[in-house]
Amino acid sequence: MVGTMKLGNDPPEDLVLTPLERAVLGELVASLGASAADFRAQCDHARVLVRSHSGVGFVTRMRVPEEARPLGSEYANRSFAVHATHPQLREAAEFLVQFKAGRLATIEAYCGEGMWPDDDAGFRVGLKPEG
Repeated sequence: MVGTMKLGNDPPEDLVLTPLERAVLGELVASLGASAADFRAQCDHARVLVRSHSGVGFVTRMRVPEEARPLGSEYANRSFAVHATHPQLREAAEFLVQFKAGRLATIEAYCGEGMWPDDDAGFRVGLKPEG
């Protein structure tokens, strides 16, 4: 059964980090070395402001409280890519995790071909895309 494509913004009651978003952030932790503990704390206290769906992915904008320690200057305004496979996608999806002033700011997810799958549980995060 094919579900309905999700477009637009999530309602306020859905504005929490999803298991897929948490898996993407968890995959990133290992690459942050000495800043990993600060990043975990940011993730634990991040508040989702808005999540918009385009049909081929989504953008989640977050706010991290001021009392959460920012990451070092090497992460001040950077983006990191995390990939994930899904049985409904021919190519891996990409998740861009963006930092502003050393704080988690945005997760932008998209697939290069086809539409975003209805079932996020089918994603396997951290697998390298083939090709």
